[in-house]
Amino acid sequence: MSEVNKGRSISLYALAWPIAIELILQFLMGTVDSLMVSRLGDNAVSAVGVSNQVMRSLLTIFVLINGGAGIVIARRWGAGDTNTARRAAAMAIKVGLIGGVAVSFLFAFGSGTIVRLMGTPAEVVPQATTYMAFIGGCSILTELTMMLTVMIRNTGNTRGPMMIAIGMNVVHVLLNYVFIFGELGFPQMGIEGIGISTIISRLLAVLVGVWLLLRSFPSKFQPSDWRGFDRPLLKEMIGIGLPNLGNAASWGYSQIVTLAIVSSMGAVQLAAFSYFNIIQQLPWLIGNSIGMAVQIQCGQLYGAKRYDEVYRAPYRAAAIGMLPTLALAVMLYAFGHTTIGWFTADRDIAGILLPLFFWCMIWQPMRTWTYTFIQSLTAIGEARFVALSSVLGMWIFATGGAYVFGVLLDMGVMGALVGLLLDELFRAILVGTRWIRRRKLPRQQGEPAEAAQQEAIPL
Repeated sequence: MSEVNKGRSISLYALAWPIAIELILQFLMGTVDSLMVSRLGDNAVSAVGVSNQVMRSLLTIFVLINGGAGIVIARRWGAGDTNTARRAAAMAIKVGLIGGVAVSFLFAFGSGTIVRLMGTPAEVVPQATTYMAFIGGCSILTELTMMLTVMIRNTGNTRGPMMIAIGMNVVHVLLNYVFIFGELGFPQMGIEGIGISTIISRLLAVLVGVWLLLRSFPSKFQPSDWRGFDRPLLKEMIGIGLPNLGNAASWGYSQIVTLAIVSSMGAVQLAAFSYFNIIQQLPWLIGNSIGMAVQIQCGQLYGAKRYDEVYRAPYRAAAIGMLPTLALAVMLYAFGHTTIGWFTADRDIAGILLPLFFWCMIWQPMRTWTYTFIQSLTAIGEARFVALSSVLGMWIFATGGAYVFGVLLDMGVMGALVGLLLDELFRAILVGTRWIRRRKLPRQQGEPAEAAQQEAIPL
């Protein structure tokens, strides 16, 4: 990258809209996927919900490399050092391959034990075991897809991952239709068909992602990039990724404990919780995309040493993201009966879900604020603080709240949401206060006004 390119910053809008479209399409395809699964019964939905929660939780270990590599690439890209950014990408792939194989073996051969340890209701266990063995067995494909997407995004190319996600999800839903219900002459495979379609769609996504990554850097990958390990670079990536790993792993395991708490409430509460986790993703898509975009922007600006622009970035991003997040949450509540009816006809489950949607109108905008500042803090080297505040919040309020309010006070799934609200409020205050202090951002008021105007942060 030339010195001219070094001073440029990609606008938040240019970064965020492809991510938002990607996440929305993933949600829509995931919703269609869930609707297909719901035709197999509420137990099948619970089986998929339990399995996905466990797999997402264990896959957080890859945040150690993914998170560190993404930020290193963004910083080096912003500083104009694309050769180091390229080597970081190669390093991440090598480590990811090793870890992906290990996790795939764990799920492929240990799914039955994992499902039973979760305290899953007996009627859900067989389908959950089958689904986890199939989907978890291809964890290496899931990890490579995540890793390639992160690395490509942090070069500033968010459209490429969007197109990969569109293709992967379209293929997945079409193959689900064929394999689950036995169309086009194929046998009716039920929940096993979901596993087969997932493997095929993710394999295609990995192949396209590798092709796109190879084209993302100004200079081609060199054979030396793939030999051995660059210890200083690996140390930098781990130094960034380790607190992220602690945060993500703690979140994942707290979710497993929360899920076990909800499972102990019975099959109806578990089914309601599974549906809630599916449906509430819609308003979260905006906040998620804004947070991911501002992290890339802050990482590149930080690498270019444009610290005042970094400081302003999350405030603007949060202001942009909270209003549409609230609007989607309001729509979800307003059309709650219709939405729930797409998934289940069980009135007991519907009666549990609708009050949860009301409180999402408060929870989701709070999540957008918190996530925007968390991502910005992580991009500038405050990952340890983020991890500490998140671990305290999730275990004391989110998981602890699920037990206290959900079990001891007999509030059911609503108790779990109360815990999430308290956790979000706690962390929103902490990260907002930390950002105001500018611990990692030197002030630049002494810069000439002309230079400051020329480098104004783009929206």
